[in-house]
Amino acid sequence: MRTLLTTLNSKYIHHALSLKCLKNFAKGYDVLVREYTINDNTDAVISHIHKVRADIIAFSCYIWNVEKTLIICDALKKINPDLIIILGGLEVSFDAPDIMKKHPYIDYIIQGEGEVPFKKLLSYLEGDISDICQVESLWYRFDDEILFTKTAPFYDINQYEFVYDDTIAELKGKIIYYESSRGCPYNCSYCLSGRDNKVTFLDVDRVKKELKFFMDKGVSLVKFVDRTFNADRRRADEIFKFISDNPSDTRFHFELAGDLIDDKTLNILKDMPKDAVQFEIGVQTTNPRTIEAIGRKIDFLSLKKRIIPILEWGNIHIHLDLIAGLPYEDIDSFKNSFNDVISLKPHMLQLGFLKLLKGSRIRNEKDKYGYVFKSHAPYEVISNDFMSYDDISYLKDIEHILDLYYNSGGFKHTFEHLFSLTDDYFGIFDRIHRYFETNYLYDVSHSVDSLFDIISEIFKSDKTAMENIVKDRFINKNAKIKPRLHTDDEFLQKCYDFFKDDSMMQKYYPEFFNVPAKKIFKFLTIEQIGDKAYIFRPKTGECIDITEDFMI
Repeated sequence: MRTLLTTLNSKYIHHALSLKCLKNFAKGYDVLVREYTINDNTDAVISHIHKVRADIIAFSCYIWNVEKTLIICDALKKINPDLIIILGGLEVSFDAPDIMKKHPYIDYIIQGEGEVPFKKLLSYLEGDISDICQVESLWYRFDDEILFTKTAPFYDINQYEFVYDDTIAELKGKIIYYESSRGCPYNCSYCLSGRDNKVTFLDVDRVKKELKFFMDKGVSLVKFVDRTFNADRRRADEIFKFISDNPSDTRFHFELAGDLIDDKTLNILKDMPKDAVQFEIGVQTTNPRTIEAIGRKIDFLSLKKRIIPILEWGNIHIHLDLIAGLPYEDIDSFKNSFNDVISLKPHMLQLGFLKLLKGSRIRNEKDKYGYVFKSHAPYEVISNDFMSYDDISYLKDIEHILDLYYNSGGFKHTFEHLFSLTDDYFGIFDRIHRYFETNYLYDVSHSVDSLFDIISEIFKSDKTAMENIVKDRFINKNAKIKPRLHTDDEFLQKCYDFFKDDSMMQKYYPEFFNVPAKKIFKFLTIEQIGDKAYIFRPKTGECIDITEDFMI
């Protein structure tokens, strides 16, 4: 029997690690893998899957693809009533009986970890085992009933082989996902990873060997899917040290508990090659009552103490996360959390909105906190006892502004200045939001240049802000318009004399040595911003401080 493993990824750059794990463990069976995205045409996906002529089709289901997946399943079953359809994944693991009752074209649902149950189910369907009850964690149909076999044990992931080989070259341009641990020791109420409070770790020597494989193959980005990579600090330190001691062009992305970073870890990270690793750290909130309600174990002061030096070193990219819509966090409390976190000046502040996932504790506590949430995936919060829908909608706008201006990284000097003026960082984004709202700017798309024009209009009365906006605009490779602060003849003559000085060109831009000054003007621009002078190379975004040699 031919089996097709498939899923709808959220973006083209993603690929499904889960399908590779299932196929790899089910060696000996005729299993194919095909991946699509949620943006692909539904009819085209149905047609493509049908042409595989599979006897069994297994779909990996997540909050972003479950509804479209069910539409595809329905069509495929009508095309071929003999087709066997299997679903798996977190999105179908916690209400499997309801799904199967509502969607009679679904034959089986695997609950939880899939490798062992999937292989055993194929054995059953192929006739290698006769009793379906030997297949753990399986929901199945028997006459008019929907039955469950038995819960599988928590498996040691060391029994599973490495899923990548030389065919990894086919994934060029995609994010490579890697799992070095499964489960989470924490039990945050909104998350499913720590539901059993169990974790199993890959042997650290095996991890080193597999990371070396990625390095040798020139993989650009490897994203660890471990929910709390540094839950075992000693193990995490050993892996960090290995990456540090083996410089490569591969960047490794980790999700960490920031307050678990200790002095030993900091000593390793301080010597980490630039951009070898990047960290995503979920703060979520700094409200103590909220932290207690969601079951987080986080000490923000400790986290702050650890994060600040890493950011100051400048060798590691850090994302910090906040979640809007948590218990006891009203709009004022959220502003405080926002200000606390962005005060650390992370490279990105990711503002997410609570999703009441099936099987999560917070979904079971919905009445306790007055939650109203969307009925369909991704089950995002609409309101609760602490935030109205208007509050949530307002924070959605703030999220949009945050992404456009702060998270884009294109306004670094502008925000350094704006942040120096106040402790109410949230108020800066609110000011930009109000301008967008008043001028109906949320309804149109914006080029980089239009974003610079907008922020220039908002802060035009602040001379230093305008100088920093110009600086950011010059070094932004995507900005086509490069406005000049100084256009008077005296300044332009000084620029000409500077470019004409061979010693200056030899010092700053040797490639322009002996090149006529008029020609250099086509490639380089000099601006005096405040008490500093810079050479900008607009097409590349280069910026060199020439203050000591160029002052008026």
